[in-house]
Amino acid sequence: MKRPSSISGEETKYLDRIPVDLVISNILSRLPVKSKAQCRCVSKLWSSIFRHPNYDQLFPIKTPAPPRILLTIDVSGECFFYSSPQPHNPDKNSSLVATLHHRTGNTKFYKICGPVCGLVCRQYNSVGVIYNPITGESLNLPKLSLNGIDQSEWLFDKARYSFGYDPIDKQFKVLCITWLRTGSQHLSDEYHVLTLGNGNKNLLWRKIQCCTIHFSSDDTAICIDGVLYYPAEIYKGKRTIVCFDVRSEKFSFTNIDRDMAVKIKSGTLTLIDYKGKLGACSFEFDTNLLELWVLEDAKQNKWSKHIHGISHPWLEETSHVRPAGMIGSCQLVLYPSFTQDPFFVLYYNLESKIITGVKLEAPLFKKFHGCRIQAFPNYVEDVKLM
Repeated sequence: MKRPSSISGEETKYLDRIPVDLVISNILSRLPVKSKAQCRCVSKLWSSIFRHPNYDQLFPIKTPAPPRILLTIDVSGECFFYSSPQPHNPDKNSSLVATLHHRTGNTKFYKICGPVCGLVCRQYNSVGVIYNPITGESLNLPKLSLNGIDQSEWLFDKARYSFGYDPIDKQFKVLCITWLRTGSQHLSDEYHVLTLGNGNKNLLWRKIQCCTIHFSSDDTAICIDGVLYYPAEIYKGKRTIVCFDVRSEKFSFTNIDRDMAVKIKSGTLTLIDYKGKLGACSFEFDTNLLELWVLEDAKQNKWSKHIHGISHPWLEETSHVRPAGMIGSCQLVLYPSFTQDPFFVLYYNLESKIITGVKLEAPLFKKFHGCRIQAFPNYVEDVKLM
């Protein structure tokens, strides 16, 4: 057999005329996410390509990876990131295997904001970090100085971060709310926004105004179509849901009924994306009742409420089950709030009223028995470099 001849000079000239961006585009659009992450180490040129603000438009993926369920586990201050397949038609006889991606260092992990375009905002004490669970890369947010108050004196649960995305200007923004008190004495309440982008050099917090003093009350914030929603406490312990327009950086507030306010106070309410509308969901393990509120008209503060009685043998094995969110238009995902063996995920069809339990297996799950876990459906892996 003859060996292939070497490339001639004419062929070399022809290859030189092929646009580099065309070659790169054909390569990148076919690679899985983790392979793309490795490609960024090839050169500064390749790294700059991934930093481009319109990267997704310039290099669209030929066959996008299906959304997955992102799982975060708090293990003695460390955060472990897993993801598992997200079945649209779950089979009760099937089981899923979660993949362990990365783990953070022991930083006294406090909370995770829901993922936005493949990234999450992680908070420990009063420090915020933007993190990519797939690549393991992180960006520490700058410290925030408040009217001469020493940050070391902050109460760790009185500074809350929320993470949002403006789909029009294609900008990520972090909202930080502080409500500082000493005992019953109110010291300060301030609202700051930080915009990510342009290589994230010289990141600065900008103070913004809000006409109503409020404080984010838990970690169930969700960003839907450029609006960040989160439960909050306002004057005299009253609860509400805040709507923060990521683009205009304006606040508005929704009226909620007493039942929803009680759920917010007890920390059992989960905000979800219900067919593009804001939904709020809670599950009571003692009655097996699932309550779902949907904001039908944001301008008129009009909510609808739906109650479902659900039952499954696995629900008898744990007293800490909470909703995670929706898959498609009618599949609600529920999961145990703490790791256990066996670990299961429940899929409840709001239309057919059928509930299906699927066992989830993952590395180290048995070792992590009793650790706090959070689940986020519809997670799309991304190679964004912060």
